[in-house]
Amino acid sequence: MCLMLQPARAFKTADDDRNLPLYPGVTMEQSQQAHAALKAFYNGNVPESEQILAGLESQEEDDSLPPLSQLLQVGTAVMQLQRNDATNKKEEARLRKLIAASGSRGLAACAKADAKSKAYPTYLLIQGGIEGFLATMIINSNPAKALSEGLHALKFLEEAQSADSTLADAYMGEGIFQCSVARAPMMVRATLKMLGRETNLGSGLEALRRSAYDGQYTSVASQLFLIQFFSPYDGELRQEKQQIFRTLMKNFPQSPYYLFLRDEEALCFYPDSFYQAHTRHLLEHKIHAAEPRDYAGFRYLNLVKYQYTLLNPSPAPFYAPDTALDLREYAYYPVFIQALRMRRELMNDTAAILPPSQVRALQILRDSTLTLLHNSNMTPANLKLYEWHIRDALKPKMWKTHSVETDTADEDSASGG
Repeated sequence: MCLMLQPARAFKTADDDRNLPLYPGVTMEQSQQAHAALKAFYNGNVPESEQILAGLESQEEDDSLPPLSQLLQVGTAVMQLQRNDATNKKEEARLRKLIAASGSRGLAACAKADAKSKAYPTYLLIQGGIEGFLATMIINSNPAKALSEGLHALKFLEEAQSADSTLADAYMGEGIFQCSVARAPMMVRATLKMLGRETNLGSGLEALRRSAYDGQYTSVASQLFLIQFFSPYDGELRQEKQQIFRTLMKNFPQSPYYLFLRDEEALCFYPDSFYQAHTRHLLEHKIHAAEPRDYAGFRYLNLVKYQYTLLNPSPAPFYAPDTALDLREYAYYPVFIQALRMRRELMNDTAAILPPSQVRALQILRDSTLTLLHNSNMTPANLKLYEWHIRDALKPKMWKTHSVETDTADEDSASGG
């Protein structure tokens, strides 16, 4: 399938928000504060983001405005939990409490909205968005209920789109739903078909593009989902993905998260691009620019430093990873880097056939990496994604030998599918 290549647009800041049409019922000051909160969050400054949203909530209550702050607070907190970014169990509990409280207040405000008012489509967008985020919270513990609540949320988003086609943010929910279901088990797809819901990946990607490139408040989140769903085997999609990475790293230089994601994919699917002459200098510059403020920031920066050791095995202390830092579900990563280093050395070996001992050593590292990943507490969706990355990066058929088995990591498992 060939999809039209589109350039990733820059994140919409408070300054250029003046050039965008305001959503019905949303004031200029409200929109600017929302963008400021999002910019702080994606730059890794969670406390500043929460502080701005708390002030925005008070403003919305005083002026009877749509509860945009509640939607953004629920969304950003859910994203932190999905990535296991909370510093500790106490912080995780605080985020869950924050999600429940903000979700409840936001939905209550939406329930009181006047269906005849001009602002009603915005309330529909907020209600559908909050319900959609809350549904993702139970997808692992109760997938059937999550599907039901997700469909309910989707109805509000579709009503918002129908009432006001300028609400591009409403397309994120549709895009996530379509892309996720397209790779869901046949039973799930069959159930949805009986309910009159036809889904396909192409439609999902186009919906995500709409929110990623035209949305005001879901632009970055949608771009992150596009990164996840774009296949690395499609040249045009890969180019579009690389443009998204460049946009994210340019707009949020203080966060090492986007750099980690970009180089993680490169190392797994097109490693030659990582080992180019300029990569070491670029990584050093990005490491200097990063300003981690919490556990999540330090963890992603540490993972980038592990990637850097592939270019400089004996780095200066500033660039060396902190081996004492608990990587949690990424505890497999140092072993994975070791395996990638060995793979690189073996692939550069001029021998036509590798000695069985070297092949076996790489097999052991690959299996150890997968074992560490499977024994972690990574969410099922992310675990499947990174398992695919590992298997593709270390598939035996690339080892110049006929003495080992062949993996089945192929394009069917692309993007976690």
